[in-house]
Amino acid sequence: MTAKIISICNLKGGVGKTTLVMALAEYLAGDTMYNKRVLAIDLDAQSNLTNAMMSDEVWEWEYNSRGLTLPFLFQNAEYALDDINVKDFIVKDNVSNVRKNNSFLCLHLIPNSPKFFTIHANLTAGAITTLFQVIQPVLPNYDYILIDCPPSINKIVKSAFYASDYCLIPCVASRMSVYGLELLLEQIDIFNRDYQHNLKAIGTVICRYNNTVSQVEKLALMMINPFIPAIFYHKILERAKIAESLNFQHNLTYKQKYGDVHDVMVKITKEFIQKVDLE
Repeated sequence: MTAKIISICNLKGGVGKTTLVMALAEYLAGDTMYNKRVLAIDLDAQSNLTNAMMSDEVWEWEYNSRGLTLPFLFQNAEYALDDINVKDFIVKDNVSNVRKNNSFLCLHLIPNSPKFFTIHANLTAGAITTLFQVIQPVLPNYDYILIDCPPSINKIVKSAFYASDYCLIPCVASRMSVYGLELLLEQIDIFNRDYQHNLKAIGTVICRYNNTVSQVEKLALMMINPFIPAIFYHKILERAKIAESLNFQHNLTYKQKYGDVHDVMVKITKEFIQKVDLE
């Protein structure tokens, strides 16, 4: 069985995208949860997923200073792909701090660096196939590959589209977030036509939900909009405690890290598996 590749994106920032990628990766891979083999790829130059899933010290001394983060991979892949050992870029040990009463058979990460901001302008059209080529050798090693995409449309994001089978869209129940979702769907249609691809949107996850009147009204409109990909039954509530837990000083249980969101994430992850595996 080869990995199913899912890009997680919305063209509006601040929708809880990276938190969703982190949580899906941790819940999919945990041996007390779904025990899947997962590779997470941080494609966003802000590197928030990298910061959330590995320690600063390991990132700096074992990966970034040695040229083993995504900027170096993209910078060199177009002319030296055959000479690059992709496995060197994959963090395999001590990814995630959810290791109290839990472990991971296979939770890996390809980290990023803010240096990624500096290479965008110099990428050629060939960069769009880079990620696809890079991950081909490791596809049999995973059940799911999750790509955390930046909120933009450029060669980097198109490389994620080209590599992916599916797209999952996190969205806040607000006008601008829904607008970003609609623009993303338009761009996916254009990309599929231009590259003869078949990227499918498998669903919409409502994030940062606080049950205000305006959010309830917006969500009701979203649910009857036939153009919005099916909305997951469970929603991720607005919650600051998750961000406070993003350190590697102490191992945490799922409940300690995610608090009241824990039970919801178990169900969202199950729904995610069902949607992807049914395709």
